[in-house]
Amino acid sequence: MLVNGQPQDHLPISDRGLHYGDGVFETIRVRDNKLLLWDKHLARLTDSCARLCIPCAVDKLKEEIAQVLNPTNPHGILKIIVTRGSGGRGYFPPDTPSATRIVQLHSLPPDYDLKAINGIRAMICTHPASSNSALAGIKHLNRIDQVMASMELSEGMDEGFMCNESGYLIEGTKSNVFFVEKGAVITPDLTSSGVAGIMRAVVIDLVKQMKMDVTVRNVALGDIRNASELFVCNSVFGIWPVASIEWAGDELQFDAGNTTRTLQSLLRSVF
Repeated sequence: MLVNGQPQDHLPISDRGLHYGDGVFETIRVRDNKLLLWDKHLARLTDSCARLCIPCAVDKLKEEIAQVLNPTNPHGILKIIVTRGSGGRGYFPPDTPSATRIVQLHSLPPDYDLKAINGIRAMICTHPASSNSALAGIKHLNRIDQVMASMELSEGMDEGFMCNESGYLIEGTKSNVFFVEKGAVITPDLTSSGVAGIMRAVVIDLVKQMKMDVTVRNVALGDIRNASELFVCNSVFGIWPVASIEWAGDELQFDAGNTTRTLQSLLRSVF
């Protein structure tokens, strides 16, 4: 792990990322030492930093990424964290912040590829996804909603679906959600809640390439009962079919149908 270009595993206790979650992050799949969808991740990182008025030293960051890539273990997950650094008075940030850059390379969990084939088990979480249109779409460090929802997952559950306070489906704890209904692909609207995932945007483009309708709208939980296929995605594992989902005492079953499998196949050209 590098912190501002130096190998270390600690931060100043005064760092605002620790105190206030004052920062952003990106999680990127690495294959053969290549950062998959890197241009899209970098664009979101720089945009998120700009929206939060956090300086992002892109040139230094690229140098640090090159340092942590490992030629003897060329596959894994790269995590980039940029905080506002230390300083300021309480919540009020410093006039000229000195950002903290953290770059880490992790191993890829061994079962991810198998889940792409066999599908996953999911459940509905009771903890809601908070609504804030000013922050919606940014991968900021305030992930307490996802932490609380993840604590609900029972043994054997791979993912939990989160709704907003109005009961509309928003996302998984670590993924975006899609389902197929009557030949159309549907994904929840994220105007006020959730993370606009890099892979979500890629999947939407692939659906359009398939000449299928894709609709972004408010999704009531009951809508998934009418789905013929259900899948989740993120920029680390790609696309996982959802084989079953526990909800209100029922276990709904889904097949990894033609749409899901075709999207997985098309995705291989870019991921």
